[in-house]
Amino acid sequence: MKSLILNEKELRKKMIDLDIKTINELAVKSGVSKPTIYEYINGKSPLSAAFIRLCNYLDMEPHEILIETEEVSTED
Repeated sequence: MKSLILNEKELRKKMIDLDIKTINELAVKSGVSKPTIYEYINGKSPLSAAFIRLCNYLDMEPHEILIETEEVSTED
């Protein structure tokens, strides 16, 4: 099964472009909590209102910062 996850590399590039040095600074400026941003970085599906708010702040479309990945099944 495929899922969408945050492309951390693209997020970090955009942070550099906006002169944002830390996730904490991004959280404050975007209005998305630091734990939520870390959840996205760590693979939680970012399909939520907070994710859209983050994209709006970064002036990016969701498809620009998402990558499709193959979920590993734990079923035998």
